[in-house]
Amino acid sequence: MSEMTRGEVNDLIANFATKNAEYKQSLLTDPKKVVSMQLGQELPDTLAIKVVEDSAEVMHMVLPYVPEEGAELSDADLEMVAGGKGNDYECSHNQGVGTHVEVNAGLNL
Repeated sequence: MSEMTRGEVNDLIANFATKNAEYKQSLLTDPKKVVSMQLGQELPDTLAIKVVEDSAEVMHMVLPYVPEEGAELSDADLEMVAGGKGNDYECSHNQGVGTHVEVNAGLNL
């Protein structure tokens, strides 16, 4: 099983959602179920997943979770950085999964 950060999971899911309207609607309706199925693992009951969609007038910014210095990760946190890819949703646009790409880009408002 490969390890993924929360950011990588978010990017993977967002990429699928932008390319598949049915997947996107499922994600908006029941995000925890979709993410659980996509990762191929049960998510802890203590974890809530919220999905919001940007519009032309509203841009959402998400600040990452950062544990306090010296704090150990809980079992639930450790599970969140370990993931896999389930096959309940087929997507032919999964090239580059597990790779790191840096870009020099600006934000076009």
